[in-house]
Amino acid sequence: MQYPFDASQKQPLIDSKSSFINTKPGSGPRHITFSKNGKLVYSIEELAGMISVYDFSDSNLKDIQRIATHPDKITEGFKSSDVHISPDGKFLYATNRGKENNIAIFKVLNDGKLESIGYQKTGGKHPRTFAIDETGKFIIVTNVNSQDVTVFRRNLETGMLKKVGKPVKINPPTCVKIKMY
Repeated sequence: MQYPFDASQKQPLIDSKSSFINTKPGSGPRHITFSKNGKLVYSIEELAGMISVYDFSDSNLKDIQRIATHPDKITEGFKSSDVHISPDGKFLYATNRGKENNIAIFKVLNDGKLESIGYQKTGGKHPRTFAIDETGKFIIVTNVNSQDVTVFRRNLETGMLKKVGKPVKINPPTCVKIKMY
């Protein structure tokens, strides 16, 4: 669903005739993130283990790609959860729960489509959400079932991740936000 928002209006949230897009039945769209230029939308599908890429340049969603968040050998039990794009707009990250417990890493191509470049185990179980700090150097992941939070350093050139320090126990972490001081 999409609805225009104009804070200067008495009724800031505006009903839209084109507010819905049909997704694949049973895909379970969960979260979205926008490209750096705001012309593309990336939607993670919890039940299908996919990311749908939409052109949003004219404020309407148009399908341009659908790509798996899981390796080809995984054929069932998809539980994708969260999706974010790096501050530089070059990489997209998506968490997978279930048997994998990893972060899928994608390169954002010049046309906005995605290319899978790797996976990073989260070091815990059931990664629910994650955040990227504003410098793009770190990703913090919440692992709900193992009740911990893991920090990764992000290689700004390759997009790959490396665990930093030990997981911190938190009972249970379901959300993470990063505030720089």
